[in-house]
Amino acid sequence: MIEQVKARKGWAALDIDSPGQSKESAAKGREIASRFHECFRTEAGQFVLDRLIAITILRPTVTPGSTQFEAGIREGRADLVRQILTQIETAEKQ
Repeated sequence: MIEQVKARKGWAALDIDSPGQSKESAAKGREIASRFHECFRTEAGQFVLDRLIAITILRPTVTPGSTQFEAGIREGRADLVRQILTQIETAEKQ
């Protein structure tokens, strides 16, 4: 990837788009965010999202007697819900 950046000459060298994300990739990202928004902003979707937040993000990651493995599993579940929230936020900013 760095070789592609080094190989740019002239005005192309001043291109502000990041070399790692093409316009097609950005469009796909916007489409994904839009679909998450479409799904979770319905009444049923909001109900499910509220439930997911309640059973993941609002619960402690580490509890007395829990192992690192159990804490990692809980954090992974919470991270998935945070990713959903991020996709919804991204779609609303478009």
